[in-house]
Amino acid sequence: MIQCIVIADELTGGSAVGALLEKNHCKVCALMGSQALKEPAVAKFDCLVYSTNSRRLTPEQSYQLVFSATRLLRSPGVQVYAKRIDPSMRGNTCAETQAMLDALGDPDRVAVVVPAFPALGRSNVGGYMLVHGRPVSKSLAGLEDPRVAESGRVADLFTEKFHYQAEALHLKEYLKGPIYLASRIRELAAGGARALVMDCTSQEEVTLIADAVIASGIKCLAVDPGPFTATLARKIMRLSGDSTAEGGMRQHRIFGVVGGINPLIAAQMEMLKLVDNVLVVSVHHLELISDEHSRMAEISRVAAEISSHFDSYEIAFAASDNLGSANPKVISDFEDALVKTNRSESEALDLISSAYGEITRRVLEKRGDIEAVYTAGAEFTAAITRELKASGLKIQGQVLPLTAYGEMLGGNFNGLKCVTSASTATDANTITDSIQYLKRKLEV
Repeated sequence: MIQCIVIADELTGGSAVGALLEKNHCKVCALMGSQALKEPAVAKFDCLVYSTNSRRLTPEQSYQLVFSATRLLRSPGVQVYAKRIDPSMRGNTCAETQAMLDALGDPDRVAVVVPAFPALGRSNVGGYMLVHGRPVSKSLAGLEDPRVAESGRVADLFTEKFHYQAEALHLKEYLKGPIYLASRIRELAAGGARALVMDCTSQEEVTLIADAVIASGIKCLAVDPGPFTATLARKIMRLSGDSTAEGGMRQHRIFGVVGGINPLIAAQMEMLKLVDNVLVVSVHHLELISDEHSRMAEISRVAAEISSHFDSYEIAFAASDNLGSANPKVISDFEDALVKTNRSESEALDLISSAYGEITRRVLEKRGDIEAVYTAGAEFTAAITRELKASGLKIQGQVLPLTAYGEMLGGNFNGLKCVTSASTATDANTITDSIQYLKRKLEV
């Protein structure tokens, strides 16, 4: 049964949205013309992308075509309606958005406009459409269509040409998370807004907006080049019965471990904290290489703290207390500890990595709702695999160079999803991208 309807102004862009939806394991059909709707096979698809070929027409002509197509396609079983727009804002965005709202006929339905395609370098900041950080009017993409709002602000485009009330939500509104953003969306919708133009610079913010829209409970028309539609459809169409009470958002708990003094890993963790609400519990490495009593006490403390506080988070990490601190004092303290305990450096590192393995096992045993793990560094990954009694990893894909996705093979947690990164992975977004990758895998 068709659960998602996307109206596009041309076939290639519509097909591109269809490809994003297909990644969510949806069955997608892209059509051009109403005659194909008579085919019995069409009803077997999850998502239908319908192209009106109206980009080069006048706003009035575009309105009529989109209005007619929406009236033709609307159905009580559809959960997601979307208007696909061009990543560079070419075409009759306002007229076609208004046409869909009018055709759907719900006076309380709000167009959530997310004019961003982060993977293509398209973002919306302060209402301004940027292409690789430059205003669209000053980019090569902007040369193809001179009809973009003179100021270059998408927010102005809707204020100037949209026949209903339009409001803009900027990045500062996102800092308090999806529940706060959901309350702002509800507030503006209750105040009569029929279009909300959202700032957006990354896939993480696309996900945040989708979570907030779902939590707000409003009737939504997704208006974007594709990423927001695909994210929203994935979440709405795949919501399970064990959703959380707040807005029905599905919680996917992910546990990760990182250690070492590599400044890049510290930067990766800081990036994660900027875009996600994450619990980070510090692991005192000197305690791990001290006497056995201190070592076991530290393992127990970390595992217990993570397990007891995880309810308030989706993501938790056990991280070195000296993460990224390659300063002389840290190194000196470590060397002094080696002398005091009469251990070699390799023996100490083995004790540290095996401790992370035991912490992971204890957390997984106490928290049966953890669905995936993230590890950085070969020694940590090996220690966790040994502690979980897995025979290896079933590799199922590449997240980034030097970062792989797979499942635990055998052992006590067979099938547990995991992402493993080499300690030499040099992208500051490695952990953030890995967590987002895991979330997408868990949702489908």
